[in-house]
Amino acid sequence: MESKSQSQSESTKVAPMPGDGSYVVPLLHSRLPARAVELGFWGGLAGAALVGAIDLPLALAVGVGVVIARHHLR
Repeated sequence: MESKSQSQSESTKVAPMPGDGSYVVPLLHSRLPARAVELGFWGGLAGAALVGAIDLPLALAVGVGVVIARHHLR
């Protein structure tokens, strides 16, 4: 029984982020700088709010939540 629970816990571990502050694009297996990923996220969130895909209060709530989560991690 221990080997099953141990293998499940090993498969749910999160891979550590590379030390250079970059992200790996899963399908392309290439690295992107962290700043580019952040700009893409914020641009996508703003774009979705501008075209009406999500409501502005929801976009603000998501943005505030991300800022708080990132501040908490530091």
